[in-house]
Amino acid sequence: MLARDNAERLCTVCQSMRRRDRAPHVPAEFWDDDVMVDALASGDFGRVLRAYRQHPFHGRPLSQAVVAGWLHVSQASLSRIELGQCRLTVDDIAGFAGCLGLSVALRWVHQYPSEARQDVDPLSRRSLFGTGIATALGGGVTNTPAAAREIDPGLVQHWMALVSVLSRHDAMFGPRDVRNTVQRELGLVAEHRQLARGHLALQLLRVESHWTQLAAWLSNDTGQVRGRDALTDRTVRLAEEAGYPDMIAYVRRRQSQWAAESLDARRTITFAEAALRVPGTSDQTRALCAFKAALGHALARDTASCERSLADAQGLLEHAATSEPATPWGNLGGHDVSPAYALAGEARCWLWLQPRKAITLYEHALREWPRDRTRDGGLHRARLALACAAAGEPERAATEGLDALAIARSTRSDLNMRELRRLDHQLAACDVAAVGDFREAFAAL
Repeated sequence: MLARDNAERLCTVCQSMRRRDRAPHVPAEFWDDDVMVDALASGDFGRVLRAYRQHPFHGRPLSQAVVAGWLHVSQASLSRIELGQCRLTVDDIAGFAGCLGLSVALRWVHQYPSEARQDVDPLSRRSLFGTGIATALGGGVTNTPAAAREIDPGLVQHWMALVSVLSRHDAMFGPRDVRNTVQRELGLVAEHRQLARGHLALQLLRVESHWTQLAAWLSNDTGQVRGRDALTDRTVRLAEEAGYPDMIAYVRRRQSQWAAESLDARRTITFAEAALRVPGTSDQTRALCAFKAALGHALARDTASCERSLADAQGLLEHAATSEPATPWGNLGGHDVSPAYALAGEARCWLWLQPRKAITLYEHALREWPRDRTRDGGLHRARLALACAAAGEPERAATEGLDALAIARSTRSDLNMRELRRLDHQLAACDVAAVGDFREAFAAL
């Protein structure tokens, strides 16, 4: 419903989003509209897009040109999608859904099997994308074999593909849709690993370490700190038994990250340096750890040491780009250390040392940020807001905070909410209208 003093045909939110070339945040009940429910049930993504454009929430139907702009496609392409004349990939559907705030994108991918990328085996794929994530993981393995000889070696690839899909889903939509599924599947992995023998047992140890570190991450992002720490310790034990140095270093880096979330400079540095001392790790893993060492030095207000660690990280990334072959175990934690990721890592350091420099770096990072990593994009926008507040720009801090709040609400990320809570405290004494809007919206959650 439009406000009484709004003479336009669109609500204020939609007018604002049109100006920003970004879709508006919509409430949960948006997806419960009868027409939208029918579109969702149909499994036709083009029909969903059409229902989205014509939803009463917008005041009047949105044009294909406007929505195409939000999705970064042409109006002609959007028209073909709505008519069912354009085949979509997994990444296309996930990206479009993320732009619109829809968290059930995976259900439509079964319509586009020949185009799907980074998939799981065909039998599991029909289950995964046809009826949703919760059913999907039961499609491949439902019980424990009676003996080691009954374990299919193909399960190693199967489980690595699944953990990759779930990591991507978490990066776009947040942790809560997948956490229970990951816990259940982790139990199956562990049962198979305990029965396996020889080289297959070693491989399954590595698989289990991947699933366990994902479970630890999801626990952290849902505020389950005690469970996170227990799972982290278990990941280290598995990685040590498997002789998996990259995972050992990566988990120490995670511990450094979590110490940084508590603003504990000493422990942030200690864990990062422990990660860097693990022998036999890849340059990319070492670069991730060097970024955390730099953050620890920034928290300690040690600019010189921070700059040295950042230079080390950049040098390692440059060397990795030219010398490291692809690994069959994939990027740990789903990380491909892109230029945008590196910029965001550097920006987080300067947030504590030179906030105005952090603002510039965050702006560059967010312009290049992958659209399928919605949750982390919201996290970096929250930190951009913190940098604006620290630099004496409360109005912009509030504006960026509202954008970050919409993402935190849709992904239900506890980590994002923690950063926004810090912003709320930082702006508490500021008497600016925009700040009042942010604090009111934050308090309403």
